[in-house]
Amino acid sequence: MLRSSHLKYCLGSLICLFIFCETAFGDLIKVDKTILEDANLITPDLIQKYGYPAETHKVQAKDGFVLTAHRIPKPGGQPVLLVHGLLDSSVAYVILGPERSLGFLLSDLGYDVWLLNTRGNRYSRKHKRYHRYQPQFWNFSFHELGMYDLPAAIDYVLARSKGFEQIHYVGHSQGTTSFFVMGSERPAYMKKIKLMQALAPVVFWDYIDSPILLTFVKYLRPLVLIARSFGIYEFPPENEVWRSLIHKICSFAFQNTCTYFIMELMGVDNAQFNSSLVPLFTGHATSGSSVKSLEHYGQLIHSGGFYKYNYYSAWENRRNHGADIPPQYKLTNVNCKVALYYSKNDRLTSDRDVIRLLDILPNVVLDYPLPDPLYNHINFIWGNDVKTVLNDRVIELMRKVDNGEV
Repeated sequence: MLRSSHLKYCLGSLICLFIFCETAFGDLIKVDKTILEDANLITPDLIQKYGYPAETHKVQAKDGFVLTAHRIPKPGGQPVLLVHGLLDSSVAYVILGPERSLGFLLSDLGYDVWLLNTRGNRYSRKHKRYHRYQPQFWNFSFHELGMYDLPAAIDYVLARSKGFEQIHYVGHSQGTTSFFVMGSERPAYMKKIKLMQALAPVVFWDYIDSPILLTFVKYLRPLVLIARSFGIYEFPPENEVWRSLIHKICSFAFQNTCTYFIMELMGVDNAQFNSSLVPLFTGHATSGSSVKSLEHYGQLIHSGGFYKYNYYSAWENRRNHGADIPPQYKLTNVNCKVALYYSKNDRLTSDRDVIRLLDILPNVVLDYPLPDPLYNHINFIWGNDVKTVLNDRVIELMRKVDNGEV
């Protein structure tokens, strides 16, 4: 009862703070109405606003999760599956509008675009057996995404793409981690991949230099235990309250502070980050995931490898992995065509770690360190010049593979 009352008190305080920000900060900073409108639209509505058709599909994963996929349909077009990063959603690939975002650019070229929302984010919070307020619902990390979410989505897309036996795949950050899990553990799915393009791939974390994450990992285990003792399994807890609160604070009061925090976490690059779009980004950011997902990533930092989840108990590890310590994923099984895009200023993906990945994967068709020395982790989605710096090259490689040139 004490824990429950404390949690309710904290959530009540958040709601009060949200209302305070709503009334007190509303007129401090004037924000473009178009940006605010886009910030409050769900993905299908944002797609339709810019004159594109949009569909919503429900995808059943084998372990009971019901995932939401958004589609910009082009019947008869080559299917491409775009998968977002941690705490992100399908909006990532349409957030900058038709002139820059990859989802729109691919649709303009005739591709059948599918935007997956992985389990636990704001669009994929349904399960056949569990409710989102049960701890069992949040018992997943990027491992389950690779084992269940991606295979289910690939099968679903191909079943609705007559004449196609393979899809193009583009993943950002966690969208790459989960893909490499799938390739390692379910290698038969590599035959269904025409080309996998990894934007800021996260696999090895030995050379990560983010001060925020390095501080977090020092206290990883006690922080997770404290969260669970308060019944917190979702991150952020009561996500919709947090998302609205962050949106209000960063939109109308502390844009510079929020920009600084993002830069410190992702890598400082003022040239590629348009701070006037902070309200748009915060309106869709922190779409939600599990505490276990953050914990699993934290376990990889300076671990020396790409390991399965550590249960901190030899007995639990034996029960789940068949060994006292978690085994590594078998990256040599990822034998589809892979393109790697990375940058030196990415605080969440060291170029040295990506080079290690490059040396292990058996079929890398493009190794592309971005020439901009300041390009950071989130610029792969939000960058001012993302179309010319990255997306045009992604599309060019897809075209070459489609034409049999690669």
